[in-house]
Formats: sequence, structure tokens, C-alpha cells
Amino acid sequence: MGKRLGILGAAIAVAALVAGAVTPAWGSSGNNSQHQAIRVVAIVTELNLVAVSSKGPSLGDEIVFSEKLLRGGNQVGHAGAVCTTVSLARREAQCVATYSFGGGQITAQALITLGSMAPYAGAITGGTGKYEGAKGELHVTPVSGTEGHLTFDLQD
Repeated sequence: MGKRLGILGAAIAVAALVAGAVTPAWGSSGNNSQHQAIRVVAIVTELNLVAVSSKGPSLGDEIVFSEKLLRGGNQVGHAGAVCTTVSLARREAQCVATYSFGGGQITAQALITLGSMAPYAGAITGGTGKYEGAKGELHVTPVSGTEGHLTFDLQD
């Protein structure tokens, strides 16, 4: 039971990895590069905890989940993610997520602290379609165990 609660705590932190409302905002920095911000709210719709051992938390435990991505209460996309426990001592998991919007997908990854509700940032690692070659940071603010706010700070 303790292991399940620890993994569920991780799911809370992970849920924020996929939050937001798609609000494009173009601007310029001093170096003439363009930025696009996409903001969404993510709501977990499916979640499975995969335990490596029945004896308690273990390296390799996984949280697998799907989310719907909302803006103004309307669904603008969906996401899928897997978080794998990589350190029991630091309570860390490596999370990889794919966010699907009309016109393409954005991928991101981060090391998260299991069970933490603190905001964090992850790396945007790529994209497809209109997001091809995407790079930048994903900023995550957990709201609850099943909801989070995301801002994709895409850089050209």
C-alpha cells in the first residue's frame, strides 16, 4: 500500500507535465529569435501504476498515463506519458511525454521528484508537423493529483 501511495504521489507531479491551454503568443527577444507560448490545462484521464516488485518501491517502477489538454474548457489536444523511477534515494523519476495538438505533436522530458507539488521545468525535445524541430522549455505547475497547468515556451 505504501508503494502505491508513493507512486500515486509521483503521478500527481507527473500530471502537471501535461497541462495547459493553447494560447499562442509571438514575441521577439533582443536577438531577433521568435518565441511561441502555448498554455494548457491537463486533466488525467487514464492512469496505471506498474510495480517492478511487490516488496515496495523499486527502480524501474512506472507510471503510465493519458491526459486531455484543455483551453477555456474546450479540449485542444491530448497527451501520453511514462515516468520511470530512476532513484529511490532522491525519489526521482524520468518522465517522457508526447503532447498532440491539431497540426502536430510536441515531445518533452524531465527528471521529477516523486510526490512533489512544486513547479518544475522540462526540456522540449522535438516535434512533428507545425512543431517540427521544436525546442525550448516546458514549465509545469501542478494543481492537484489529476490536474496541472503547462506552458510550452517554444523557441525558434
